[in-house]
Amino acid sequence: MFFVQGLPITQGSMKHVGRGRMVHVKQKELMAWRAKIGIEARKAGVQKVQGAVSVTLSFTLPRAKSVKRELPHVKPDLDKLVRACLDGLTGVAYYDDGQVVKIISIKSYGFPTGVLVAINE
Repeated sequence: MFFVQGLPITQGSMKHVGRGRMVHVKQKELMAWRAKIGIEARKAGVQKVQGAVSVTLSFTLPRAKSVKRELPHVKPDLDKLVRACLDGLTGVAYYDDGQVVKIISIKSYGFPTGVLVAINE
């Protein structure tokens, strides 16, 4: 289990940049976030496995002072947060994110912001 501190970035929305090329809307931030996930996983001693894995992701998001709701049932989308994390773990915790057979994920408000990751074979 390890924690990646920072503002979680979503993966999913694409934009056309010309000549048939598509990139993620937040390409720079997304690449940095995925790299940070991989770095923290390595620091925590995560080893690449060949079989099936389950992944638990607990996202902590910032709450604006004006927000009164208890749960973040607004953007960012949980599935897009998960997608970025799974891709960040590819090549570090497993060879391909197709090895993931179970995902448990949650998003909540709190501090510090980031994601708590647990990977089990």
